[in-house]
Amino acid sequence: MRTTLPFSTLVITTLALVVTTTLQAGEITGFSWYSGVASLASTSISPLSAPNNDDTVGASPNTVFVTQKNYIAIGPVDIVFSVINSGGVSEYLFTEGVFNNTTLNWGSYHIELGFGHDAGFVKSVAGDGLDFDAPDFNSPFNFNPAPGFFPAVSVTEDDVIASGGVMPYLSFAGYFRFTVDVPDGITEFTVRQSPIAVPEPGSLVLSICGLVGVAAWRQRR
Repeated sequence: MRTTLPFSTLVITTLALVVTTTLQAGEITGFSWYSGVASLASTSISPLSAPNNDDTVGASPNTVFVTQKNYIAIGPVDIVFSVINSGGVSEYLFTEGVFNNTTLNWGSYHIELGFGHDAGFVKSVAGDGLDFDAPDFNSPFNFNPAPGFFPAVSVTEDDVIASGGVMPYLSFAGYFRFTVDVPDGITEFTVRQSPIAVPEPGSLVLSICGLVGVAAWRQRR
């Protein structure tokens, strides 16, 4: 006996299949930020247009844009992102404008992945799925927008360190760019960012003198 499904049933079934196949990915839905050293102008999160696109080569169409982060002192800024648990891993391209209003020149910039914020921040661990596009690292990481700040970038699973230059006091980076893999199975994650000041000349001289003193004491022994 042949059974024919009503047209409305076929439409509903097809839509259900489409929804099921397009939501197979960790999706960012919102954010909160925590800091005593900076202000955040605004953050926009694009709708998830390419779910489950882990290890895609090049820039992801899934984007998070921070208009301007205004640092007034050296220290960490924690941005906590809410995530929908939906069954996969999505890559997000983060783009940020960063302003150095700390009265100090920066010699490097450190970004970490983890959970929680402030004193409760816990670093992400290897293999938990939350990472900076590991293991292939085949998406954009750029901390050297004009006129040039940090041309050297070291990327590991849960850390990015940009260095090799100086970001002077009162300078603005039109964009810092990095990529994050957002997995299924979490409800939120944290991007912690910290500028690192160039050592002041006096501190550098004291450090060198201390090393020389230790070396001389060891020789006398």
